[in-house]
Amino acid sequence: MGERSTEGAGGQKYMQEMMERIEKSNAGQEKYARRQYRMSQITAAASLLILAAVCYTCSVVIPKVNVTYQHLELVLEDLETISSELAEADLGRMIQDIDHMVVSSEENMNEALKKIGAIDIDQLNGAIASLSGVVKPLADFFGRFQ
Repeated sequence: MGERSTEGAGGQKYMQEMMERIEKSNAGQEKYARRQYRMSQITAAASLLILAAVCYTCSVVIPKVNVTYQHLELVLEDLETISSELAEADLGRMIQDIDHMVVSSEENMNEALKKIGAIDIDQLNGAIASLSGVVKPLADFFGRFQ
């Protein structure tokens, strides 16, 4: 019976060691479970933030992009219209006509300046004085009969 008590004490010690190992293992698993729970919370919060950003983008940014796209389409249509009108316009002939008009205007201006320069101012002043001498007696004559 003495063997049994030793064997019983050894068995009890073995069981106690096993229980301590199980408790340590459980403590480690509990710690891991807490970390896993915390990471799940962080993941859920990050998912909510991403969802909020996507909702904001859908509700605010996408309509603005659509409006901008519509404006861009209108501008492109106007650009096509202008491009076709420019293609139909004979720019070369228009430039030649403008060049011809500038040249003829320059010639006419030079001719007018020559005529103005050819006027004898002294002779013009003399003619005005003579005309004044003739008109003054007539003005005086008609001024008396009124």
